[in-house]
Amino acid sequence: MFVLQPSPGRIYEMKGESRKVKGRSTVPHDETVSEEPPSSPQRYEEEEGEGFRELSPGEQRCVNAKLFLMREGSEIDGQNLYNHLSALLTKVLTEKSEESLSRLEDASKTFKREKFTYKEPFIRDNPGKTPSEVLAHSQWQMMKTACGDPKFIPNECFDLPDEDEEDVYRLIPNLVKQAQFFEQAGVGLPREEFIRVSIAMRELVESWPIESLRFWGKILGTRKNYYVVEAEFKDGEYESDLSDDEGEDDKSSNDKIEDSMIFDDDSTTVTDDIKPFYKPPPRIPCESMGTGLNKHVYFVCNEPGLPWTRLPHVSPAQIVAARKIRRFLTGDLNEHIVSHPPFPGLEKNYLRAQVARISAATTVSPIGYFRFDDNEEEEDTEESGSNGRNTCIIDQEFEGMPLRDLCDPTGQTWCHHMQSVLPQGRNTWFNPMEGKSGEAGDEDSEEEERNEPDEPEPEVGPPLLTPVSEDQPILESPAWIPRISSRLVPEFAVAILQSNTWPGSWSFGADRGRYFTSLYIGWGQKNLGGAFEPEIPPDVMEEFPSGPEITEGDDPSPEEESAFKAALADKEFDAEFGEDQAEEETSDVDD
Repeated sequence: MFVLQPSPGRIYEMKGESRKVKGRSTVPHDETVSEEPPSSPQRYEEEEGEGFRELSPGEQRCVNAKLFLMREGSEIDGQNLYNHLSALLTKVLTEKSEESLSRLEDASKTFKREKFTYKEPFIRDNPGKTPSEVLAHSQWQMMKTACGDPKFIPNECFDLPDEDEEDVYRLIPNLVKQAQFFEQAGVGLPREEFIRVSIAMRELVESWPIESLRFWGKILGTRKNYYVVEAEFKDGEYESDLSDDEGEDDKSSNDKIEDSMIFDDDSTTVTDDIKPFYKPPPRIPCESMGTGLNKHVYFVCNEPGLPWTRLPHVSPAQIVAARKIRRFLTGDLNEHIVSHPPFPGLEKNYLRAQVARISAATTVSPIGYFRFDDNEEEEDTEESGSNGRNTCIIDQEFEGMPLRDLCDPTGQTWCHHMQSVLPQGRNTWFNPMEGKSGEAGDEDSEEEERNEPDEPEPEVGPPLLTPVSEDQPILESPAWIPRISSRLVPEFAVAILQSNTWPGSWSFGADRGRYFTSLYIGWGQKNLGGAFEPEIPPDVMEEFPSGPEITEGDDPSPEEESAFKAALADKEFDAEFGEDQAEEETSDVDD
């Protein structure tokens, strides 16, 4: 081994095979570095004259050790053991502390931490929150808002509002009390869940002009669940509602414009004989806000504490389509509904339709608690599509009934105080033939009268306050099952009413029937009493009748085409010559 040494005591470069020291784990001994000098004395003399000399075995071991310490570096931060030890020794010699030995490990960690660098970030700067973290944060904020000042002192009186003062929080029902009665029936939700829902309902009464509020229930989903709250707005506050009817109206108007452009006699050569004779069925309008199926407004959320979402109004087309399909909810309001027949809307519209169907069929009360309004005008009663009156009020003189009557197995003591849904998809029947008489002209009136069907018969549903015993049974089982919550302690028991038509719907009656409510906890599917049969696709439409007006003719031959052109030219020439001759005769007569 030879090194270049311009001045004594300094080593600049290694030459020879001993430079290949990468991978050595220990300092080599004399035997591993012993090499025979060059056999040529002439070469040795030339190299020694140029400044090279042969290292002693001790110097070779020092050089190999230094190379080992310098080449075993980290690929991440670019540091090696030689620099690390040099920095530690420099620090020890500089400080000259008596505790250098005990602080050596800490100093090594500190030096590594300061020199650590990385090319790519292994940790995200702003990691997203998991759904559990979002829910926990939302519920924590909800609890803080409900509790107010966190500095709570035990046995200290709260500043509760006076009974005479208007307090919006009094609209929130006592869900803890309702949970106690439902627990006696063995149904309902955990007590903690009722409390969270009750606290979450505070946001609704603070943000919306609500007149009455009720916890409707919980609809289960494949991915998430829905907590549903039923509200009723004050008079004159329904104008702020959001509905999907505007989009449907725009769509129908656009379709009409396209149809008029396609079948316009001035712009196309299509005649009246080949116009399509199919006419879509008339569109049934949605019930106005605050009436019928849109009397109540529904709010939903996936978990108490998350933001509430207001469901849009329901249309008759959505009610009719929801009856023909069976589909579980997913928990995403913007999920597309893929079904046959196609559903006109998203999952939020399907959820609203199912809530309307369940509410109309399972909202019951003890008979006698409601009565008809004597001041209701007879004209409104005749115009309503139901069999009788369509509104009722609370009877202030209702004294209740004994528990034995409330648990009557025939169901004669419970009634529906909400209107049923007609096959048309509304609470009140709408005549689709109204407004068509004045639209057509006098010439086409006779033809339209022949093609149009006869006046449809009005649809009539069961009258209001009809006993539940008259509901259609499910195979051999009744539609409702009344029972007592406990036979062991009947003096403290309540009446329970279970629905077989909509599994998951429960009602209870306490305090002789003066305190009652309904709750739904289920998948939102109706009990059909058998297997579900999807709607069969309609029959294939017939081909358009062929005739001479739509039959394509044969192309003319070249001879026929030239003859036609010659005849056409002669006809044009005769027409021009006849006009010139007529002008000359006219001028001669004037002269």
